[in-house]
Amino acid sequence: MPRLTLRRKFLAAFLGLSLVPLGLLAFYAATTLTSLADYLRINATVALDRQAAAALETRAEQVARQVADFLCQVEGDLRDFSMLSRDYKSYHTFSNNHQREIWYRTGSNQHPLERRELFPLYLELTFIGADGRERLRLVDGVKAAPLRDVGRPEETTYLREDYFSKARALPPGGIHVTHVTGWHVDRHQQLQGAESPESAIEGGTYIGVVRFAMPVYETPSRLLGIAVLSLDHRHLMEFTQHILTTEERWTVFPSYASGNYAFMFDDQGWMIAHPKYWDIRGLDRNGVLVAPYRADSSPADIERGRIPFNLDAAGFIHPNYPVVAAAVRAGRSGVVDVTNVGGSDKIMAYAPILYRNGDYAESGIFGGVTIGAQVAQFHKPAQQAAEVIRQDLRRFAVQALLMILATGLLVMAGAWALARSMSKPLLSLIEGTKAMARGSLSDEVPIHSHDEVGELAGSFNRMVRELNDRSDRLMRTLDDLQRSRQEILRERNFKETVFEHIETGILTFDAAEHITSINGPAVRLLGTLFPDEGSDLTGYLGLWPELLEAVHEGRADRGKSAWSRYVPVHRDSRVTTYRLALLPLTTGGEEGWILTIEDLTERVNMRERMARMERMVSLGRLSAGIAHEVRNPLTGISLLLDELHDRLLSQPGDQELIRRALKEIERLEALVNELLHFASIPQEPLVPGHLAEVVEETLFLFRKQCQLAGVELVAAVAALSSPVAMNAGKLKQALLNLLTNALDAMPQGGTLTVTVAATEGGIVMTVRDTGEGIPAERLSLIFEPFFTTKGEGTGLGLSITHNIISDHGGRIEVESVLGSGTIFTLWFPVAGTAQNAPTGGP
Repeated sequence: MPRLTLRRKFLAAFLGLSLVPLGLLAFYAATTLTSLADYLRINATVALDRQAAAALETRAEQVARQVADFLCQVEGDLRDFSMLSRDYKSYHTFSNNHQREIWYRTGSNQHPLERRELFPLYLELTFIGADGRERLRLVDGVKAAPLRDVGRPEETTYLREDYFSKARALPPGGIHVTHVTGWHVDRHQQLQGAESPESAIEGGTYIGVVRFAMPVYETPSRLLGIAVLSLDHRHLMEFTQHILTTEERWTVFPSYASGNYAFMFDDQGWMIAHPKYWDIRGLDRNGVLVAPYRADSSPADIERGRIPFNLDAAGFIHPNYPVVAAAVRAGRSGVVDVTNVGGSDKIMAYAPILYRNGDYAESGIFGGVTIGAQVAQFHKPAQQAAEVIRQDLRRFAVQALLMILATGLLVMAGAWALARSMSKPLLSLIEGTKAMARGSLSDEVPIHSHDEVGELAGSFNRMVRELNDRSDRLMRTLDDLQRSRQEILRERNFKETVFEHIETGILTFDAAEHITSINGPAVRLLGTLFPDEGSDLTGYLGLWPELLEAVHEGRADRGKSAWSRYVPVHRDSRVTTYRLALLPLTTGGEEGWILTIEDLTERVNMRERMARMERMVSLGRLSAGIAHEVRNPLTGISLLLDELHDRLLSQPGDQELIRRALKEIERLEALVNELLHFASIPQEPLVPGHLAEVVEETLFLFRKQCQLAGVELVAAVAALSSPVAMNAGKLKQALLNLLTNALDAMPQGGTLTVTVAATEGGIVMTVRDTGEGIPAERLSLIFEPFFTTKGEGTGLGLSITHNIISDHGGRIEVESVLGSGTIFTLWFPVAGTAQNAPTGGP
């Protein structure tokens, strides 16, 4: 094995360090470009597919709006027609003035021609007398005879039409519109030997009508007759018959086999415009609607083509057909994948035709328009874009690979030359180091050049001279370092003990808001994990936006050396108060901050409870004084008014005024009694009892009120064995206050739910309504005396309820969502246990 000299090692290392990254770069570039090509191709395909689907849906919506506008135009024509003079000349003029262009095929199957021609909008113009007999009837512009009694459906064109009876029942101005009605055209009648619908120029066509009927009144109560316009079905088909989803966009007759065509269906799912006429709803010669194509349709009907298409019954062909019909009836548009009867996979956009007259009044939908595109045609733009991207990226990959190979060759040549120029001076340095290894510290290495290698030799010589001096200094330094290490360890351990065992959370971060340290109490207060090194403060406090906002405000206030603030945080119906303090920190010349976090919730809650108790005591004394001072004059005024009432027996008007004054005084006395009750301290002792029994008795009394108000009362009261120290009468009063407020909050009816259940150390009762809810800004005021949201009453009910629950050692909380309802939660301690309610609440 040849010896690896320094030159060879240097050359191998240099080439390896140069060529290996180039090779990895080439491999990475190839795989990255391949992944990029796939990513761009997929994203371009998805984007173009979405764009094509949106374009299809937009086009379907435009056609649906055009159909809806057309139907409204026909209504306008009917109103004009109903006011015409009832003679054949006027009807003929009306027919000639209402024409639209039809683009159709003519000629023969071998020599097809296209033609655009104006045709009358209406196949029939009819005026029917109030007795059901036709007075005038124009068919295809020609006077029709004999006139019929269409009040009898069997004498109508299609044997079972009832448009006369339905139109006669309409009020003045009402319009009745029928579904598409016509004789069914089967497969043989349309094709007549042709291979497909698009080649059947000489085949039969579908002839149908949509009848628009309107009653004409001589007076508001006397019916003169019925005006009827029978819309030619061909004009309805013109909206969808010529649509293409290819670059041509329009055609005289679409190819059914390609899947690129549009069709229209009605609100019942029946096809009413389609290239295959045998798919269109139609009647047999007895006037009976031909049954739709189903999975169980007979082979004879299928072969004959007696299978009109109904989307609701076509789920066996593709499950999305009934989905489209249901979506259109719901007024929605969209895009789905389907397979037609011929087996073509296609993308189909659909949109509803909004209309609300006649047979369509109930659904509000005339029907729907669908535009289909074959899957391959639909994806064609995306596939073309993907191929362009693939070719461009392949070309770029080849060019990049050639550049990497050329760079590699240049690196190899440079490495060889550089290694050769450096190895020779290094051999001299090697010989000098060998001599030093043998113990000859006095021999210096000769310096042959003034480049980096020469500087290396000079540095080696100086190193030898300093070795002895540094060895002595090193031993002395080691002793000093040992002592310093012990001092540092003691100080570090002391700081870590203080940092981790104080109750205050401490967090430090730099000027870029990267967290540099945090203690355990801060992690516990925030309910998080210790952050990773370099974690961002904004991300770490993402679940505490209130604290983060306060910290940013503190940093912005640079006019103070220290900053602190009390920050309330709302979580799960609880309000937690934190005290934040921010101190500047400078270490190693870098600016930073110390953030301290303290949970002062208990202290703040205690302070608020003490303030409330002081307000309630003062208000109680004031209420008692006012009540006693007002009651005595009221009693005297009441007695005087009674005496006046008795003396004015001969003057009923004055007696009525005095009676009203007495009622107002009684109302004032009721207010005084409420003030006395609010101010009084209950003297009755609390005795053990069962809360469930009190609730059941109260609900029994209140159930009738709920029935009268149309409110459903739902009770879930558990049979609890644990007694509660209570005053049953006071608790009933408190519960009745809550139930009455809940009932007042549901003037239109709703659900009132009362539950009682055991919990750890006590019993929880909830009163939930589905009423109007309480605005968030008023929740903190509802237990204050004289505060009311109903515009009536004294506003003492909830304040008295709060006092009653507090006197029982319990706690009451409230949650409310505006428009959804309110929940009151009452907690009572079990008799004989420590009366410590859960935290939170008012």
